Amino acid sequence: MVEDIYNIYLFFDPKGRCARAGYAVHAHTGSDEEGLQRLTKMVKADLQRATKLNLRTSFSIHEYNTRCRLGTATMLYDEVLQHAGAGLSPLMVVTPVLNGKTHFNHTSQHGDFDVSEASEAAGEHGKMVDWLVKYTSDRGIDLSQLIHDDYFAAIKLTFQAQQYVSSMKLLLSCIDSIAYIEFGDERGAPTFVRWLHAYADLDPLGITAEELWELRNGLLHMTNISSSAVKQSRVRRISFRIGNSQAALPDTGSAYYFDFRGLINVFAQAQAKWLQTYSASPDKFNKFVERYDETVSDGRLAYHSISS
Repeated sequence: MVEDIYNIYLFFDPKGRCARAGYAVHAHTGSDEEGLQRLTKMVKADLQRATKLNLRTSFSIHEYNTRCRLGTATMLYDEVLQHAGAGLSPLMVVTPVLNGKTHFNHTSQHGDFDVSEASEAAGEHGKMVDWLVKYTSDRGIDLSQLIHDDYFAAIKLTFQAQQYVSSMKLLLSCIDSIAYIEFGDERGAPTFVRWLHAYADLDPLGITAEELWELRNGLLHMTNISSSAVKQSRVRRISFRIGNSQAALPDTGSAYYFDFRGLINVFAQAQAKWLQTYSASPDKFNKFVERYDETVSDGRLAYHSISS
């Protein structure tokens, strides 16, 4: 039986965006394995004769890698397959192109992509557990447990050890990371403040998102509670206290103290509200994977055994 098989090319510009794609077609008789071997051998030659077209919607290399991780990359260039007259699930080899030359460092099958397998194939030392694989089961992806293990475990550990300043730094940094996952690296209002406005109710603590942002700036940059905005009296100086009572202490004039445990509770409720949006809007998960892959955590350090 004769079937058409395809070499697909994604042309990325120096900024890492793909707005053009191309394809070359071969009539093939034989097994899929033989077809893939043939396409692989013809990758460079087919690039010179490929039919090229502009995509209706461009995408970044990060978006492409994310779709590869999820096994949905063909959705980004489906119009190329339609233009080529390909049917459902065609046999194909997809190759990124940069500056007119093929550009890749790993070859994988179409479908879910495991980072650990790519690292091993590239000959990298050590092993890193793929968070997407680890937290995915038949029931779906456990985002709540993922955030707990990567961020909140350390926050609880330092809090229970009475290392409260370190614990607060970790909590504020966690909000930073989650805000980046939600909004990306956007200009204008800090994403930290935007995330809190969208999901957190700080009223019971007697503080605002803007005040917490300035506490974050002071603590993370200088380990004090006097950011530039606070020193200029543009934002009220706040700090935190540890105690059993949830009631806020009066403002003494030097700083307003809120309850640390209260902030932990507020954040937990805000996180739950945030995670619910992924059930309501599943398309958000693509950006979650793309941006979460860019973050680091204690749970995703590579480890390597050294034999004596």
